Amino acid sequence: MNHYLHLFRQDYFIADINTVTVEKRDHQQPFPLHDHDFHEIVIVCSGNGLHHWNDYIYPITSGDILYINPKDIHGYESVNNLKLDNILYLRDALFLSSIIEQYLPKQNAKHTERGWRIKPSLIKMVSPLIEQIAIESKKNNLASVHLAEALFLQLVILLDRIKQMPNTQSPTATHQLDLLFTVLHNSIATPFNLDIFCKQNHIAARSLSRLFKTQTGMTINEYLQKRRLCTAMSLLRNTPYSISMISAECGYDDSNYFSVVFKKETKQTPSQYRAKFSNKTNKR
Repeated sequence: MNHYLHLFRQDYFIADINTVTVEKRDHQQPFPLHDHDFHEIVIVCSGNGLHHWNDYIYPITSGDILYINPKDIHGYESVNNLKLDNILYLRDALFLSSIIEQYLPKQNAKHTERGWRIKPSLIKMVSPLIEQIAIESKKNNLASVHLAEALFLQLVILLDRIKQMPNTQSPTATHQLDLLFTVLHNSIATPFNLDIFCKQNHIAARSLSRLFKTQTGMTINEYLQKRRLCTAMSLLRNTPYSISMISAECGYDDSNYFSVVFKKETKQTPSQYRAKFSNKTNKR
């Protein structure tokens, strides 16, 4: 039994002739796991949340770019002022397909090759194009369909060009964030102390915290907690580990406290969350 929704193109494209459309979500609410019969580019404009993408869960923040395929199962939860621009397109029906294909991830690319990050300030470069696509996609005459695709071509070229741009941050700032992300990713099961980290790496804690908040929209502790909850969700869905073992694996000494934090973020207990996927686990 499938535990996700199915979304269909006829509910989003105004006519059979249209190949591109835009769904803006200025206040994206938690959205259950779903798939759809169209491709989608998700641009995270602001805020943050947790993104489920097939069997992976991880935080998303302003500047994340996601290329979602029809067979992908994804959804959002624990959202906080999350604003998304979703550009939906029928990849196999595009009139300009041969050109546009050069600037899209390969059809068989892994999800890790279909998600990347740009500086949040660069979102302003793509916003006017998305607005124009939204206008033309609400018309069903052939000229507007072609214009919407031409604008979509500009968008995917611009996104690809931004991806290839050299990082304009100072090397010191870039290096500091790289160090911090590496340590945070390895600190799921162990305590993290920002002051000790900064002293070891000769970094100003206040400046690093401000830089991190600017880049992610979250504090360092908020991000680390989301990483730990993502790991907990994956373990609950895919392993038979006890709640106590999972809480320890995710850096919580007290399983009761872990359950309180988990319920606060997901609106359900760890056991309730696991039960939703029990059928899937039992079939493996």
